[in-house]
Amino acid sequence: MRLRPLIRLFVTLLLIFVTQKILFMFFNMGAADGVPFLACVSVLWHGLRLDIASACYLTAIPLVVTIVSLFFRRFPLRKVLSPYFLIVSIVLALIFVADTLLYRYWGAKVDANDLFYAAKPKDMLASLPLWGVILAFAVVAVFSFLYYWALRRTAPPRIEDPRPRSRRLLPGLLYLPLGALLFLGMRGSVEESTANPSYAYFSSHAFCNHAALNPAFNIFHSLFKSQDLRSEWDTLSEAEVDGLLGNSFDPDPTLADTLLRIERPNVLLIVWEGAGMGMVGSDSVAPNLWRLIPEGVYFSNCYANSFRTDRGLVSLLSGWLGLPTLSLMKRTDLCRHLPSIAASLRDVGYATSFAYGGDIDFTNMRLYFSETGFSRVTGEEAFPTGLRTSAWGVPDEHLLTPALIPADSHFFSAALTLSSHEPWQVPTHRLADAKRNAFAYSDSCLGALVAQLKASPRWDSLLVVIIPDHGIPFEGGQRAHDALVAHIPILWIGGAIKTPRTIDCLMSQSDLAATLLAQMGLDISRYPFSRNVLGTQYPARRQFATCSSKNQVNLITPDGSTVYDCVSRTGGEETSFIEALLQRLYHTSADLSIPKK
Repeated sequence: MRLRPLIRLFVTLLLIFVTQKILFMFFNMGAADGVPFLACVSVLWHGLRLDIASACYLTAIPLVVTIVSLFFRRFPLRKVLSPYFLIVSIVLALIFVADTLLYRYWGAKVDANDLFYAAKPKDMLASLPLWGVILAFAVVAVFSFLYYWALRRTAPPRIEDPRPRSRRLLPGLLYLPLGALLFLGMRGSVEESTANPSYAYFSSHAFCNHAALNPAFNIFHSLFKSQDLRSEWDTLSEAEVDGLLGNSFDPDPTLADTLLRIERPNVLLIVWEGAGMGMVGSDSVAPNLWRLIPEGVYFSNCYANSFRTDRGLVSLLSGWLGLPTLSLMKRTDLCRHLPSIAASLRDVGYATSFAYGGDIDFTNMRLYFSETGFSRVTGEEAFPTGLRTSAWGVPDEHLLTPALIPADSHFFSAALTLSSHEPWQVPTHRLADAKRNAFAYSDSCLGALVAQLKASPRWDSLLVVIIPDHGIPFEGGQRAHDALVAHIPILWIGGAIKTPRTIDCLMSQSDLAATLLAQMGLDISRYPFSRNVLGTQYPARRQFATCSSKNQVNLITPDGSTVYDCVSRTGGEETSFIEALLQRLYHTSADLSIPKK
């Protein structure tokens, strides 16, 4: 008797969310121009995981109330739950109507960041005419009534159970596994990733991804991920920040050296998981890497900007410095507005793709890639189930194959490896140390791939960029931001390289974007923290690199390194410079969330 109302409630919520998607697409069909009909139908299926997660969250309180009812012979279930149903109905109606109406003006989903502007509704609703505002509130009222009517009917007026309390409470133990199922539904999976907006991203058409994304889930997910970035570092005037940073990040598109034989090569970017110099700096671990270095352009003095994959990907693809208190990839309201190498190349006709052998939804990766210029994004689902033999997914030998090279005449393809990640499970055992053996395995896969590409007719027009996402501690007592840990290799090889050489200038991982795009004659002005290290002005500027870990920033200079603590706000003689750098970084990141026009 008590279980049926919960099932009815859950199903009713799912029907509400599915109906919202249909109405969203119908009202915004103008944004679906060129989208195949079947892709629009797929929206309902691909949005179901987040719909289920949202329904589980909203069923949790009724479950608790139902368990409480076990203590009573007669319990007015509908009366007790009616206030809750009313609040849920109004909130769901408000979010749905605002999201649907504003999408045609903003081209993006409403998220928690927009709540900051709800305090000024005049500005938030400026995109709508007066009649539209009046109609919007009328529609909210109608949907609130319909939702309330539907939700209220899921609960019976009262539950009557004349049995003794002991006989009522014993069956109540059955609600424990139900609670576990709800928790699993909220989490979204039993794997590493938890429910996040990336689950809804499945298409190269942004409209389909946006339509599949549950608006209520998006609001509340971003609400708990948001923080006021502008206020975190706001102690200096803009003049002081400008004075301390000087011309460090001024765009410099001019070239002091040309590395490429052809200006617009095809590009294959391989992001090597955790491959800091502490692990791959020896030819005993990475013989293929060191065999290839004399054949290409080797950047020998580069440092990773952060300590995790989600942060490192943003640094190397978007040219953004690592934030010590935040992963931008997890802030959906911010990361979708970042510049990226993929978007810059897509805009000049390149086909763009990203491949990963693991869970592509982990840490919101799919959303970030899809929103920043990658037209095709694939994860472990692109591989046969039988190949997913490691804890993280598919071993590197199945990812690093010529299949990364598409048939398109101009392409930018990127891939992220995973085998050189703990628990260090790889199918070969060349070295006794499990950690180093995992890197040796990835190195062998990389060497095999390059050998196959060299035999391909597309090698002559190909640039292969090998770069780690971050380094890892390789000795006891090391910290993630230590210079020895953050030191990473970058290698450019391929038929597109003009002359092999080693470049020793001090640089950060985030400088890849501006350096690569400048070599290709493309605009680098959209990258406020990426420096063209082969620009004519770079040698005359202050030389430094930064690596951040949790609440720590290491400023690396030719004279050594200085660690700044973000809690105590101390960093020795470099405190002022680092605080100016952080203030510029956090303010610029906050500006990514400026309301859409």
